[in-house]
Parts: sequence; C-alpha cells; structure tokens
Amino acid sequence: MKPLNSFLVLFLSFFLSCSQKVNHPKPISFLRIDYPEKEYYSIDSLCPYQFEIPNYSAWVHKFKNNPPCSKAIIFPDLKAELLCEYQGLNENLNEHFESVRSVVFEHSFKSSAIIERLWKNDSLKVYGITYEIKGNTACNYAFCLTDSVQHFFFGQLLFQCRPNYDSLSPSIEFIKEDLEKLIESFKWEKSIN
Repeated sequence: MKPLNSFLVLFLSFFLSCSQKVNHPKPISFLRIDYPEKEYYSIDSLCPYQFEIPNYSAWVHKFKNNPPCSKAIIFPDLKAELLCEYQGLNENLNEHFESVRSVVFEHSFKSSAIIERLWKNDSLKVYGITYEIKGNTACNYAFCLTDSVQHFFFGQLLFQCRPNYDSLSPSIEFIKEDLEKLIESFKWEKSIN
C-alpha cells in the first residue's frame, strides 16, 4: 500500500504542477490625464501688457538675468512652461519677426509640420503670428504679438521632458486652448514702465 500511496502522491503532484496558465490579452488602454477645469485670471504686472492665464498656472520671473517683463508661465501639473519675452521696438519690427521665425524654424529638421497663422485685433492694436509645431521637437507652440510701433512680445511652449509628440499631444492641445485665450485677451498698456 505504501508504493501505491507514493505513486498517487507523485502522480498528483506532477499533474498539478503541469497545469498550463491561460494567458489572456490585455485590453487596449489609453493614457488618462485628469485635466483641471479652465478658469482664467488677469495677470497683475507692471509691464506694458495685460492678458489672462489659467488658474492652474503661475506667472513667475524664472531667470534672474532676464529683464523684468520677460517672465514665464509655469504649468506645474503638466510639466510645461511658456517662456515669454518682451522687448520695446525701435523701428526694428522686421528684425524681431525674423528672429522669431529663425527660432521656430530651428525645429524644422525634427518637425513633421509647422502651421503658421496670422492674428489680428484692430480694436486693441494686437497683431501677430502663431506657430504650431508638430513632431518630436523641444518647442511645440510659439507666437509673437506686437502693436507694430512700440511693443513686441514672444512666447514659446516647452515641456520639461523628452519630446514625444504622440504622448504629449493631448497636453499640447489642452495648453493650446489656454494660449489662444491668452492671445485673445492680450492688451497693451498705454506706456512702457
């Protein structure tokens, strides 16, 4: 009887250890980012411009060597920032536009497309160009605004991660709405402080 028991134990242990796991394919999943509700407030600045930014961002003087009116809008939850640069004009508007174009088109070797749109608001004397840069580039959106006489404002959107357009695309589209709101609400103050 002992050999039968040992045979039975051996047979059961062999049978149970040889069971095959059934692998099931994982369902298709997508990256889920919970974006905040959009509410805007006007920046409080001594600079010769005014505009609205979302409540989940901050208007900060990021680089200490930058002029006081060249700041950044930080989107901490999205790990993004809009670097903003302000300069007064001295009959050199074309130089500023060409400088912006060269900065934007530096990304052309990695981009799949650069979409350029003109912006015009005659009542507020705000004119400009927006650049949507598609592809694995460091900058995915840029714009410049001017009154064509006295003021020039330039912004470029950067993410604090390795450029991967497919992964960043939802966040880029989300922030792009905020940047278009910024441009729509942009106004020049009367004089340069």
